[in-house]
Amino acid sequence: MGPIFAAVAAAIAAIVELTVAARIDVGDAHPQFVLVLAVLLTLVVGFEEGMVWAFVGGLFLDLLAFRPLGTTVFSLLAVVGLTEAISPMLARVRVARSLVGVAVFTLVFITLTTITTGLLRPPAPSLRFSYLLAAVVVNAVAAMLLAPLIGAVRRWWELRARRSW
Repeated sequence: MGPIFAAVAAAIAAIVELTVAARIDVGDAHPQFVLVLAVLLTLVVGFEEGMVWAFVGGLFLDLLAFRPLGTTVFSLLAVVGLTEAISPMLARVRVARSLVGVAVFTLVFITLTTITTGLLRPPAPSLRFSYLLAAVVVNAVAAMLLAPLIGAVRRWWELRARRSW
């Protein structure tokens, strides 16, 4: 895959998240494709692609949603760093690795984003448990659907790279 492809895809995912996904209501939550794919890329492909995805995707989300610049970037970079730090422990949970990672880091991401947005732009949004629970479920389902696709793309990419030798 590569950082340039991750950057371009993150920008597209941010646009899709703010346009299409914003219209998908599941309780109080919407799918957060940039978060889900940042965690999945870090777990499946690697840390470098996850960091590029988090930075570019967060920057696009901040700019397009008129959030204080850096709030989403900071939260996504922290989540990707934590994902990389915890990935050895998640490797033991092979089957549910992506689901557990996305579920745990959805809570971290939403909490960090709420706190940093509240610090940079008063008044702070309220943090409700029902919203957290709905976001965990929506993002875990998105991860369940996207993880096999990312794994397949990674395998295809590796096979293509081996053939070029």
